[in-house]
Amino acid sequence: MKQIERYILRRMSMLTFWSLASVTILVMTTQVLIRVDVLTTTGQAIGAFLLLAATLIPSVLSIVAPFALLIGVSQVLSGMNADSELVVVEAAGARPVTVLKPVLALAAAMSIMVLLVANFVEPWSNRKLYDVLTQAQSDLFSVAVRSGTFMQLEPGLFVQVNEKLPGGELSGIFLADSRTEDSETIYYARSGVIRSTGDKNILYLVDGELQQRSLSNDQISIVTFTSYALDMAAFVPAGQAAARRPKEQPTAYLLNPSPDDFYTQKAPHIIKIELVQRFSTWMYPLAFGLVAFVFLGKARSNRHEQFQNGALVAAITLGSRGFGFYSSEEAGLSALMEFLTYAVPAAIIVIFGILALTGRTLTIPKSWARLNDRLIETATARLKRLQNWRRTAGDGRSA
Repeated sequence: MKQIERYILRRMSMLTFWSLASVTILVMTTQVLIRVDVLTTTGQAIGAFLLLAATLIPSVLSIVAPFALLIGVSQVLSGMNADSELVVVEAAGARPVTVLKPVLALAAAMSIMVLLVANFVEPWSNRKLYDVLTQAQSDLFSVAVRSGTFMQLEPGLFVQVNEKLPGGELSGIFLADSRTEDSETIYYARSGVIRSTGDKNILYLVDGELQQRSLSNDQISIVTFTSYALDMAAFVPAGQAAARRPKEQPTAYLLNPSPDDFYTQKAPHIIKIELVQRFSTWMYPLAFGLVAFVFLGKARSNRHEQFQNGALVAAITLGSRGFGFYSSEEAGLSALMEFLTYAVPAAIIVIFGILALTGRTLTIPKSWARLNDRLIETATARLKRLQNWRRTAGDGRSA
């Protein structure tokens, strides 16, 4: 790689990295705040917050990486045009591929990173995220002890514990679970204790009652017990403890899922949606890099034209990615949408790749550029007249 190519690659890489880091932190912060109530309610330490934030990074990276690359490539090419660096490069006889090589190298690296993250790192981080939230829910009795009042963990799930006894035992445990549509369940025990068995947390209730009421026929059954074991996974928000979601499963498993898997039997389209997302997201960094190069990779003498090309790049990339989000969500139920999820970014790569390799660049039509220039000049002139009128009116009032 030539010195000028290394120079361009270094500038693009630095700006892409800082854009990726800043946007990732911003999006990750919003996601942490959405889930922070679970940790604060259950009294988790700062380590749990940091672990929660870390597990959210891979899923955020897959989404923001193409846009970070777009910012890095577009800003560097626009800056080089504004500083006449592209003019010098072209005047020195360098071919367009000189600027294209750094763009392709960075875009290919980002695409490989997104592919690896989406298929290997993100499923693992999603499982860790589930484990963090599950562990937070397993500490609910400690919170109930401190509060000494009824606590609603989620709609239809209440808990109260009177006090904590020596040795970690709990006294006066009350649980009310009405999350299912046709039944209500109430547990009461004089004492209990939470023990870890393998990777499970089990609540052992001692000397209590189990009351179940059927809402369909209003029948009530009461069972008195001397000991009763409850899996704490039952107190994870409804529907999460039944099975690992496709987002938490490795790609190899999704390609050949178990016939007994809950989603294989009940919702196979969700597995397909997840696979389509994992195998299509990696194409967007490469597509975005080529679009930015084709519109911004050549020297422009008209600054307004360069700005308008940047706006056109943003419209194409945002439109294609927005359609990708929509089509991937519909891919599980529509073969056409599944095809388009792959076809749209692939078509962008092929079309703009051919344009880039043949040295052709696109720009807005000259008539559009002249019209935009006139509109900008008219708006600027009216703004100046308005400012002059306000200044004149202010001087008149002062006099």
